[in-house]
Amino acid sequence: MKQQNASRKFFYLLTAGLTLFCSEVSANASAEDVHEIADICMYSQRILKDYALVGMGVTYHDPKKDLDANIKTVDQYFGTLKSHKLNDKLMAEVTEVEKSWSALKPELEKAPDKTKMSDLRKKVEAYTSRCEQVADDLAKDTSIKGEHDVVLVAELGLESQRMAALYLMKAWGVADASFEQEVTQTTNDTEKIYQDLLAADDKLVSKEIKEKLKGTENDFVAFSVMTKSTSGRFMPMQAEKSASKIFDTLRDILKSEEKVVEGTVSGYFLPVADEKKVMKENEEVSQLLHVMEEHV
Repeated sequence: MKQQNASRKFFYLLTAGLTLFCSEVSANASAEDVHEIADICMYSQRILKDYALVGMGVTYHDPKKDLDANIKTVDQYFGTLKSHKLNDKLMAEVTEVEKSWSALKPELEKAPDKTKMSDLRKKVEAYTSRCEQVADDLAKDTSIKGEHDVVLVAELGLESQRMAALYLMKAWGVADASFEQEVTQTTNDTEKIYQDLLAADDKLVSKEIKEKLKGTENDFVAFSVMTKSTSGRFMPMQAEKSASKIFDTLRDILKSEEKVVEGTVSGYFLPVADEKKVMKENEEVSQLLHVMEEHV
């Protein structure tokens, strides 16, 4: 009986120790959370681009259908994200972004108004900027090495749609005096992101992904040349075609990058962890088990 009680005591101590260990090393935000907020950010500028296309009367790719579908997608992502168990700080950030989205959505659902396009874009920009900050906060909270690269790929998708929205605003006749400056800023920000991803460790951004990124980079450069043209001739259908091609390719790259960074084992995420941290945690568990054995 004494031996049985000792064994039971050891089992309880072991269970408690492992529970404590798991709670210490588990990130509060999950990789799935990062995927969802990254998609939410990506779609913000894409929706604005479709709004402009509808307003201009362009029917290529049925932008009204895309606009409605993408608004619905963002709503679904927010619903899923808020159902997860995030800590109070992160949940407050997500809720803040969702409130901004809720204020924007009615304007995006109305018939496009050329006179309101410029002000609407400023609101979308403010919303997008905050969304990107929250995506970075969630990525850091996962403690998954390379999750920031996932966010960077999503930002490329966002930047491609931002460039398209700028171009279409100009084609619609609503571009303001800062148009050229904003196009240059978007181009510079995009180039910086490409540089960061192409210089990343191959274990976090694979060589195959880097080759695909180079392809989208070339497409983006060609698109930016069209955007900067001063000929006075506009090709909204070509802009939509180019922007959608880049966006769709980056969506595929994003999925590949998520798998490279996280990996999957039996349906569970396997983070690419920091080796020193893992060694330290393993040592702490060994010490904990040793103490437990002494009490048996």
